[in-house]
Order: sequence, then structure tokens, then C-alpha cells
Amino acid sequence: MKQARRQARVPLSVIHTEALYRPRPPVGYDDEGYPCEDSKICESSAHDNVLTYFRSVVPVLLDEQPDAIVHSNLLMLFEEGNPRATAEADVIVSFGVGRHDRDSYKFWVEGKPPDLAIEGLSEKTWRRDLIVKPALYRDLGIREFWQLDPMGRTPNPILGYRLSRGDYRPIRPNAAGAYRSAVLNAELTYDGEEMRIFDLRDGEHIPPLHEMLRQIDKERQARADALRRDSQRRAYEARIAELEAQLRALGARTDLN
Repeated sequence: MKQARRQARVPLSVIHTEALYRPRPPVGYDDEGYPCEDSKICESSAHDNVLTYFRSVVPVLLDEQPDAIVHSNLLMLFEEGNPRATAEADVIVSFGVGRHDRDSYKFWVEGKPPDLAIEGLSEKTWRRDLIVKPALYRDLGIREFWQLDPMGRTPNPILGYRLSRGDYRPIRPNAAGAYRSAVLNAELTYDGEEMRIFDLRDGEHIPPLHEMLRQIDKERQARADALRRDSQRRAYEARIAELEAQLRALGARTDLN
């Protein structure tokens, strides 16, 4: 009887047909016939900017998790033997799966769903992202789902959901307006233009990659300037000592005369 019930179970790919990702031609396939790449392009600059920031700073939060990954637009395949059972989030984070190269995220290979998915709303996909995808991500077992809205389609530009007892529960902001991600151990804010992520290990804001590089350049320049000043100081001190020695020698010759 149990086996009959298992066989009669409707696949998630049938239940959530509307949420499935349709690869955009030309489509690349792996050796087993599963899609792994297509011609998807950036939706908008605002959409791209916020997701680029998220994608670039999350590895800082994962520096103590050697088997954790963060990927953008990596195709998820969740039913072995069914190449059409696909989903695609703008960014996924998954723990304990290893940082090796992969063409796609196959649930039966990785052994688990991603721990977090994030979608940036765009003119082309915002209805599916808001209305259709959450149910699929919930049933796939993705622990946290975040939606970022640079378009103003939602009352709040950032919406977060946490899986609890088989359903997504909204993540409420704290008094400062920040949303806590239990998966990332971080706090997130987003006003529709700028996203900020705070590492709860030290409470510090993680700046965008270009700001990190600029700060590194400033620190390197400051060190170089300090070394140059120190070198100049030593040269001045050596010259002063040399002049003092010459003055003493001159004084000694004067005394002899």
C-alpha cells in the first residue's frame, strides 16, 4: 500500500508547472542530457547591481564554511530522469556541498536543496517571482527565500521568508528596519536602491567589492606613504648627524689653531 501511494505521488514538476524555468535558446546540455546553460541576460541595471552586491559579499560570510557555495543563475534540477524539472534563482547559497565546479545544481547529486534562494524582481519576471516561485521553493525545501524589488512593485523593497513546519513564514524587520537571515547569520537592508549586509559575527557592514578594493588601495598607499616618510626621516636624521659631525670636526680644527 505504501509503495502504491509513493508511485501515485504527483511530481513537483507537475504541481508547479508554471514555476519551472524554460531555458532560453541556444541551450547547452551536459553529458547526461540535462540543460546547464542558456542565453539569459541581465534584466536591468538596478536588478543587476543589487544581485551583484549580494553575490560578491556573501562569500565573506562563508569564509568559515569551506563546503558552502554561492552561485548566480545556476540551473537547479530537482527530479532525476526529468530534464524539464528545472528551476532557476538569481542567487542560491548551499552549505556542505563542496566548492568544486558544477554545470548545474542536481538535487540527487548534491544530496540536498539549496539553503537559500534570492530573486531580484524585474519587469519580465516579477509576477512569477512573487506569485508562482515561492510555492515551488517551499516544496523543494529551500530554508530561506528572499525577494528584492528595485521596481517598487511591493510595499517593501525587501521581503524574506523562512521555512517553518512546511510553510514559508514572513521574516519581520527589527526596530532598525533590518531583516535577519538565519542561514547567513547576517542582517540585510534594502531601500530599493542600495543593499547593505551586516555580518553578525562582528556587526560590521560588508561593503561592495569595488569599495573593498578602493579601501585596500588606500591602505596600501597609506603604508607606502608612511614608509616613504620614514625613509625620508631616516635620511634627514642621517644628514643631520653627518652635518653635526662635520661641525664638530670644524670646531676641533678651530680649537687647534
